[in-house]
Amino acid sequence: MITWPENLIEELAYKRALLVLGSGVSATSQNDEGLRPKTWSKFLEDAKSLMENKNCEVTFVDKMIAEKNYLMALQTIYADCDSGVYSDFLKKEFTRPKFQPSPVHQAIKEIDSKIVIMTNFDKIYDNLCAEDGFVICDHKDTQKIVSNIKSPENVIIKAHGSIDDVNSIIFTGEQYYNSKRKYPEFYKLLEALFLTHTVIFLGYSLSDPDINLILENIINSSSETNPHYVVVKEGLPKQIREHWKRTYNISCLEYGPSYDNFEENILELKNQVLGLKESRRIP
Repeated sequence: MITWPENLIEELAYKRALLVLGSGVSATSQNDEGLRPKTWSKFLEDAKSLMENKNCEVTFVDKMIAEKNYLMALQTIYADCDSGVYSDFLKKEFTRPKFQPSPVHQAIKEIDSKIVIMTNFDKIYDNLCAEDGFVICDHKDTQKIVSNIKSPENVIIKAHGSIDDVNSIIFTGEQYYNSKRKYPEFYKLLEALFLTHTVIFLGYSLSDPDINLILENIINSSSETNPHYVVVKEGLPKQIREHWKRTYNISCLEYGPSYDNFEENILELKNQVLGLKESRRIP
């Protein structure tokens, strides 16, 4: 079980922290048939079937998947398939299965962070929160994000877009860099949020491409005495943990021994945050 740092519990209780949710959070959900969202590698393996020029490119894609260079693998697939077929495939994977929120999603909602940033473009967490007045924005809505940060409502920021608008989602490296050129004010806002909040990454492995994209906005964004945190499965080599601490000022909080232990740790985080709020009468 993770020993949650007292300062992190306090930061969350007083809404001085923000959460960044990755694919591991979505993976805790399932639909009525018991299906769960696919991992990056499984998604890419299935997406290879979309390629029109398979003989020339599939070997390269397999090599990139084996090396966990998922962004390059997806970029190659995306460049070698029909855009309409690709759009339909994304909706089939992320919308039509009708994945339901899990206890992890509910616990994150109850932690009641003022700001939640998502690199996922599914709508599992959005749908759970929308009925309670949470404001949902994406990378094209910088002014809307700023105005709602100043309001009483909680804000969900879809940093890579939403499956509702397939043409604007950020799912490849090229799409990410194009977005940075097109919406520079959004990425300046991210930098400001990382400077002024403690950031907790949930649902990532350190090989996930979406965390590596967003980390470009977090370098040098906090002091050594006020680290950010990433929750990862145990077994991470010491050298990698130290690299993340030195490079990004991110401390690793490890759960385990299996991925199934992720849920119980997030539920315990929720209980500790709510317990501190109650003991100190924090609204």
